[in-house]
Amino acid sequence: MTALARMAPNTHYAAHRHATPEEFYILEGACNVDGQLLYPGDYHRAETGSIHYDTSTQDGCLMLIIFSPNNEMLDRV
Repeated sequence: MTALARMAPNTHYAAHRHATPEEFYILEGACNVDGQLLYPGDYHRAETGSIHYDTSTQDGCLMLIIFSPNNEMLDRV
């Protein structure tokens, strides 16, 4: 699935395991992915089976994302 996604300021996305590779490109704002702060122009790829425990934004962001709607949602630990 491919989507243009906007995260509102102070948004946290639930922890999840990737069913397929995930790719995204930051277009506006900044996004924290497991401690790595990404800015406009930054690209991120997560491999099948990998886990994102913390995906969040303080000021909001806009990203182009390619992902699986079948990702496994996880409880925060």
